[in-house]
Order: sequence, then structure tokens, then C-alpha cells
Amino acid sequence: MFLIPESPRRQIVKRQDDKALRTLEKIYPLEKAREEIAEVQDILRMEIKSDWRLLFKPGFRIALIVGVCLAILGQFMGVNAVFYYGPQFLSHAGLEKTASLDFQVWVGLVNVLSTILAMSVIDKIGRKKLIYIGVSGMVILLAAIGLFFSGVTSQNPATWILFGLILAYVFSSAISISAVIFVLLSEMYPVKVRGSAMSVAGFSLWVGTYLIGQLTPWLTTRLSASGVFWLFGFMCIPYLLITWFLVPETTGKSLEEIEREWTKRG
Repeated sequence: MFLIPESPRRQIVKRQDDKALRTLEKIYPLEKAREEIAEVQDILRMEIKSDWRLLFKPGFRIALIVGVCLAILGQFMGVNAVFYYGPQFLSHAGLEKTASLDFQVWVGLVNVLSTILAMSVIDKIGRKKLIYIGVSGMVILLAAIGLFFSGVTSQNPATWILFGLILAYVFSSAISISAVIFVLLSEMYPVKVRGSAMSVAGFSLWVGTYLIGQLTPWLTTRLSASGVFWLFGFMCIPYLLITWFLVPETTGKSLEEIEREWTKRG
């Protein structure tokens, strides 16, 4: 943290324009850095104190609803259910208990390595494109996992194919929604309501995490393992549609540019 520069916006708020200019010069040419400072100063002059009521104004309200929907839907696409109940799913498919527990080690390893990969490409590919790539893969893999659960029997060698499909699903999730969601939420909200909106979206995300942890065993009993994974795959569709039609691409844009885009929608 000692190596990370202070936010230029905060430096401008504190009337430390010279420090802000030096920080911005690390990523922009001098003239562009000065333009950024001028733009932030203009926004600050128009800005009023953050108020919860601002969340429900046109434009800001849309941003809030979109963020909450992405936060909750992301949990019902199943990746945390795999983290929590992976050994049970694999035991149900016929793997021995020891192999099912070893599976969690592989899940963790794939998740970590995939997240590192996502961090290295998120600015090159873009937030929304990563979501399209990863979630499309999740839909296909969840459908295939559901098919395998509906057909495998104990000691069937196909269970190892199922093992590979689940790891591929974890990879698809880790390079897309798991890596992008917090970056996207922190960037997509207008400056005026960022603190309030992030708290609502973050709360929604953890409510979704709690619900999927509690509901997965019940859903497995009611729908069977195959039905649960097909449900997860179905929940990917509204996530893609919301991202396609309502979420702005934040890659390469300043917070002020993103704020203007939401304001126009209002």
C-alpha cells in the first residue's frame, strides 16, 4: 500500500492540485493530465453532499437496480454452491470420498490461477467482453454438467469427465463474473452516489451468497443435482442480457465520463 499513490480526485478535493498532476502524469501526457484535473474540478463544483435520496433519482436509480441485479444474479449462477458443496456433488456422481475432497483442492487452484489471469487481461479485453466470454462458457458447461448428473451412475468413468467440466466451469466463472463484479461495481456508479450505491450492491451480493449457501441442499433435494445445475445455467441468461443492454463499458473511461452516461439515461 505504501507504493500506491493517493487518488488524484482526493488530492484535488484537498486542494493539492500539484500532487494530483504528478500522479496523473504517471498514466497520461501532461496536457491530458491537466484536462483530467479540470474535468474533476468541474464535477466537484456541481457536486452536492451524498444523500441516500439521490439513489432514487432517474439515471442513478437505474445504476442502483442494475448493480443489485448483477450482485444477486451472480450468486445464483452457482459458483459458490460448487465451492460449498463440491464434494457432495461429486460423491453423488460416483467419485470416492477421498477423490471428492481432493476435488476442492483443484477447484481452489483453478480459481486462484484463473483470477490472476483475469487480472492480467481485464484492461486489455474489457469488463463486458470478459463477462460475455466467461458467462457464455458457463451456460454451455452448466448445461453439460446437468446432462452428466442426469446420466452418470456409480463407478461410471464419465464422472471424471464431469470433474473436468466442473473445473472448466470454475475457470469460466473466475475469469468473468468473479473477477469483474467488484471492479465493475466500483466503476459504474456515479461519483455522487458511489458510497451509498456500493454499500447497497455489496449488501445484496452477500445476501445472495447467504441464500445460495442455504438453498442449495434444499434445491438439490427438490430438483436433483442435474436440475440445480440447469437452474444455474438458466440464471446466466438474464445476467448476460442486463450486461448487454444496461451496463456501460467502464474500461478506459474516467469516473466523470461514466457519470455523464448514467445521467443521460435518466
